[in-house]
Amino acid sequence: MLTIFRRHTQACIAHHGGQDPGRGYRRCKCPIHAEGQLSGIMYRKALDTTSWTSAQDLVREKEARGAWDDPATTSIAVDAAVSLFVQSLTARSNGKAKSTIRKVKAALLGVDPHWAQRNQRPFSDGLLDFCRAKGFTSLEQLTVPALSEHAALWKCGATHRRKRIQLLRRFYRFCIASKWCTENPALALEHPRGKASRSQPKMPFDQQHLPQEGPEWKGVMEHVRDRGKLLALTLLMRRAGLRISDAATFHRDRIMADGSLFLHMSKTNEPVCMPMHPELKAALEAIAPNAAGYYFWSGTSAITTATDNWRMRFSAVFRAAGIAGGHPHRFRDTFAVDLLLRGVPIDQVSALLGHSSVKITEQHYLPFVAARRQQIANSLHRAWAIGT
Repeated sequence: MLTIFRRHTQACIAHHGGQDPGRGYRRCKCPIHAEGQLSGIMYRKALDTTSWTSAQDLVREKEARGAWDDPATTSIAVDAAVSLFVQSLTARSNGKAKSTIRKVKAALLGVDPHWAQRNQRPFSDGLLDFCRAKGFTSLEQLTVPALSEHAALWKCGATHRRKRIQLLRRFYRFCIASKWCTENPALALEHPRGKASRSQPKMPFDQQHLPQEGPEWKGVMEHVRDRGKLLALTLLMRRAGLRISDAATFHRDRIMADGSLFLHMSKTNEPVCMPMHPELKAALEAIAPNAAGYYFWSGTSAITTATDNWRMRFSAVFRAAGIAGGHPHRFRDTFAVDLLLRGVPIDQVSALLGHSSVKITEQHYLPFVAARRQQIANSLHRAWAIGT
């Protein structure tokens, strides 16, 4: 049941001798609001009219419909909207979205508390956790102030915060397309700016020794050399620059007839290939793919499960080799930095890494591009000194 009332302006109050004429006073042109519950949801909103008769008609229409919004939109529970959004992502990705679905679930459904306790990491509540704490049930209740309050509770850095905001905006685009709402309140959330949002510098193995092999790489090779599949997977990331999720799902079809390695399709749908490093070629030939054609994955389990299992094996290798802060992505960083320091143009390195723009490569590896320029300058100075 909704109740209508006037909110009198200062001019109206002054006209009545400084006394508020009351919520039920009808003989003025002050804006009319309505408050009350519809389908268990509390509303207090403006009716965008100054006519008492029109306000009564609007309230009767909303009470008959049982919802505040007009028939152009359909009221839906926020948990149902989130569930359908996650299902749509899973269907489009065909189960191969790697860690994307996991990040979406963490941002919207929340983190598994047992996982958080086991890993002893600070984590932010998901959107549904926030809704349960605030008592929100309908998507309509997630207004700009509500989302801003939710974002203020996140326990994460600027980069993770920016990604969470992007996920919320993507979720609301899905809701708008489904005609559950007409506006995207997540657009009002500000992206963090300044130094805190800059990407962290990349840390390749043996940064001081590249492009020669240093003690860190030798330590890794010492602990994987006699372990066939682990050796091949290590070289696949180090010599081809693949991410661990792509390397763990490596299929024999990616080895071309001429012996080159298929990396990915470019933005123009042209295949990007590279010659296979002799060390990598020997390691792959020493092992055989399974019946499904995969070298390191059964093809039946979830990709995230296979990737996490390999990450655990690499963690043991890094501990045994005494490498602090070791993780598999550093093989890809080493691949990129090694090529840059050997004089490979950054646009070609960007194509091999599969970046959508050279600017992304520059953002991550600009210090090493500068190091390459310094190498060239030093070589020229030595040449000029010899010439004189």
